[in-house]
Amino acid sequence: MRRAPIAFTGALLIGAAALLTGCASGAGAPAASDTPVASPTASVASPTASTPAVPSSSPAALPASCDDLGTAETRQQTVGDLTAQHADGFVRPSPANATTVLSCNWIQEEAAAVLLIVSTAPAADITAGLEGLGAQGFECQPSQDFGAQYCAKPSDTPETEDVVVAGDGKWLYLETVNINARPWLSEITSQIFG
Repeated sequence: MRRAPIAFTGALLIGAAALLTGCASGAGAPAASDTPVASPTASVASPTASTPAVPSSSPAALPASCDDLGTAETRQQTVGDLTAQHADGFVRPSPANATTVLSCNWIQEEAAAVLLIVSTAPAADITAGLEGLGAQGFECQPSQDFGAQYCAKPSDTPETEDVVVAGDGKWLYLETVNINARPWLSEITSQIFG
């Protein structure tokens, strides 16, 4: 009989922690009486179902400049020998209703290039966009590091590839030609998807 109250108390503590982590608005009232017992349990399911409303998916949490992507050292190793170019107007795989937050393009004549586009979109559009990538030749799997979907178009080399990382209302597209950007992509995805 004692295990049920301990498990129930543990569930309430986890629910309360999730509630405090997921939102920062007026959380002072629930600590006064026994009525909040049902409230934390109900609100645990709510943030899970409404992932795009989590503050981390806002554009403010995303890098504001191409110079803010990853660490300076890895960015230099990846695109330091390339020339930054105008990056607007590229049409690449993206979900419906996507808003481009950051678009970066580096080239070295005809020899090498890196294109990176970061967008935001509603969760339903991200899901539909991911489902449509298979028809474009992408293979997707959940990322074990940052809780997003990692999709890549098969390529003969790691230096030439198309990659999409998406989840939590964010969509990252990376295209490389004769550049191995995987270490930099790892830093960027950790930065964007945390």
